Amino acid sequence: MKKFLFTIATVALITGGGYADTHETLKAHSLETSIGTISFGAWGRSTFEMGRQNTTSKITVDTVNADIEKAVTVYTTLAGEYAKSTNAKSVTDDGYAEALGTWVASNTSNATVAAVMTQLGSQATQLQSIMAAGAIVSTLKSYESNETKSGGYAHLDPDWSYGSRIGFWIIGRTPDEKFGFDFNLDADARALFVHKLYDSNEDSDKVNYNEDGKYAVAIGDQAKMWGLFDLPAGLEGKVAFGKMREQTLRGSIGDFGQRESSDVKSEDDIFSEFWPTTGLYVSATGTEDSVLNGFHAAASVDLSGTFDNSSADGDSTENMSFYEAMRTAQAGVGYTIPGIAQIKAQYWGDSISEKNYRYALSEYSAARDAGFGLNDYYGRMEFGVDILPFMGGATSFLDPNLDLEATPNANLIEIGFKVPLMGDNDLRAYDPEKFYNWYSCIGTMGVIQKGFILYKGHIWGGQGESNLEKYTDITNSGSGLITMSKGDEANIIMAGVDALAEICANPFGKQDVFIGLSANYNITMADADGNFSFSGNTLSVDDLKLRQHNIGAEVYVKKTFAANNYMFVGVADRFSVQTMEGTVGAGGTQLADLSYKATSNQVFMPIGVELFF
Repeated sequence: MKKFLFTIATVALITGGGYADTHETLKAHSLETSIGTISFGAWGRSTFEMGRQNTTSKITVDTVNADIEKAVTVYTTLAGEYAKSTNAKSVTDDGYAEALGTWVASNTSNATVAAVMTQLGSQATQLQSIMAAGAIVSTLKSYESNETKSGGYAHLDPDWSYGSRIGFWIIGRTPDEKFGFDFNLDADARALFVHKLYDSNEDSDKVNYNEDGKYAVAIGDQAKMWGLFDLPAGLEGKVAFGKMREQTLRGSIGDFGQRESSDVKSEDDIFSEFWPTTGLYVSATGTEDSVLNGFHAAASVDLSGTFDNSSADGDSTENMSFYEAMRTAQAGVGYTIPGIAQIKAQYWGDSISEKNYRYALSEYSAARDAGFGLNDYYGRMEFGVDILPFMGGATSFLDPNLDLEATPNANLIEIGFKVPLMGDNDLRAYDPEKFYNWYSCIGTMGVIQKGFILYKGHIWGGQGESNLEKYTDITNSGSGLITMSKGDEANIIMAGVDALAEICANPFGKQDVFIGLSANYNITMADADGNFSFSGNTLSVDDLKLRQHNIGAEVYVKKTFAANNYMFVGVADRFSVQTMEGTVGAGGTQLADLSYKATSNQVFMPIGVELFF
């Protein structure tokens, strides 16, 4: 029973992000050979969703006073006459208002023009400004809409593996367990051995070798060889080569394997793992009988950037410079006081260089075109604390020494804080969620009465700056209606909470049926005053307020079987609403109030399975 409860608690609480650890610890099948032990197994996960989605969107532009409304009428009337006379292509072309004003001034004999000029009276000398104001507001009004869409849909999760991830893992150990290898293959739903076979129309500059590359050869999280060595001062060293996910210091509180409503934070939001995809990893750990017991330090360098990601097939032999390679370095240190806390810090190297494998070549190209480069973003610093007094002496839920008999109400609390290292703060305008000012996440998870109730949750928040382009793409054109000028970036606050609890339906029986409930809420807020470019004009925006709300909830029933396996079925709802409002002006004159509201509601049934063999 103890083993069963531990397995349920551990797998249920970490399975979403802990696959790399799963094949390290479960060792379901082993073969003993003359040169060591080979262990192997298989794993899979998929969730099918079917439901109905309703969306609405409404964009309104209201003139701020009667004079502006009159300017719009004048502009519309004269623009129509001008278009008939000159076959003008578009009333939104840059410089159109100026050309229109010049044409009107030389065509006062035109009956329509003469009537409008008479109506304007003394304002005729201000025709140019009237034309400009009318053009701007008319163009803004061209975005007005009120749409509603509804329909059924089907979807597969997890989306990071195209809906179905099937993995096979194999690990080898020498008899003294000083040397070994770890390897796993993932047969994702769309994975083939050559990337271009399944997406031949993808642009070469869209290739991302961190994501697409692993699908190209169907290699999963681990493809490494490693060795352990005795070091002075009671330390044991480890050296590993290849692709790996090393999680000694990583946060423990992640998702629940798609059994949550949506937008759930991961272990890396608390404290990131080491994840070089083609690199070198070294670590030093204090042995149990030394004064450094509880100490752990690690570093890695990732050479995936030696791929020239302007080439779709990755056959380029162009190498990354040594300096750029060192900029991918990651280094961390932690110390565990048993039963009290684990304290940790690390540096995560990064850049927006074209050779940085983490991003498609097109990502941040606008920033590079603006003159930003390798030394404008150095990565980030991360700090974390795991609070352990209620863990029965274990260092985390990844620690198999968790004794649920001695600690039937185990609880883990983790706190993480991230700060980016900017060479130029103006880079923040290009991605507030990457080049934030700060980001923090607090997580908790635990069991009550040895698995009668399992729970976990996160509270998180961050602050960034942006030109709002990604948040005001109200026409789905790929570019925002409001793109702030340099120096006028909006302050953005992002925050949220998610939680999940599973209650055993029969605590006194077999304990293989659980009732689950998950919920989440997050908000993005932006407030701005400044200048932006719109249809060839430099405009101002005052008291701009943008809000994005996302709410989700899910109720499900989960049936476990064969210790590590489960199926679940549920009912879920995801609701989002985005609002934006502000006053647009030009030349010190307020022109129009702009407002936007969009909602989306999905009601669906998820059906999922996860299996270990």
